[in-house]
Amino acid sequence: LYKVGGKSMKKLLLIASVLLATSAFADKIGVVDSQRAFFQFSETKKAQQALEGQAKKVENEARQREVALQKEFVSLQAKGDKLTDAEKKAFEKKSQDFQSFLNASQNNLNKEQMTKLKRIEDIYEKAVKKVAADGKYDYVFEAEALKVGGEDITDKVLKQMEALK
Repeated sequence: LYKVGGKSMKKLLLIASVLLATSAFADKIGVVDSQRAFFQFSETKKAQQALEGQAKKVENEARQREVALQKEFVSLQAKGDKLTDAEKKAFEKKSQDFQSFLNASQNNLNKEQMTKLKRIEDIYEKAVKKVAADGKYDYVFEAEALKVGGEDITDKVLKQMEALK
């Protein structure tokens, strides 16, 4: 054994090997900004445009129906006492149908939005897993969840999302 400054070389080698082993097994951590990936993904923009287009169509149809109902209401009011029960019931039915149309349209838009979001979310999850596997990352965290450390892999994830679409 060699003595170095009163300590054995064996102890120094042991400490050095422990330090090397610890650093060799250090976890590789990636961080991803999911909000940025989501909003910069081309499919998100397409989905937004499609949903906005559908919403405008529904709004236009709803306005037309509402105007027609308002005109009919004014016409029925003008009849005064001559208004029949059948006419009242028919108008009530049209009002209920209009409300049903609004509810069904909103439900359809919500379902369509959820479908599109689910598809984008699935692509995002696959992209994160692929980037993590390819880059041999032990952990991937949301960027906001990790205050210090980790490698930003958002651009890699976004590129992978575009490849998977």
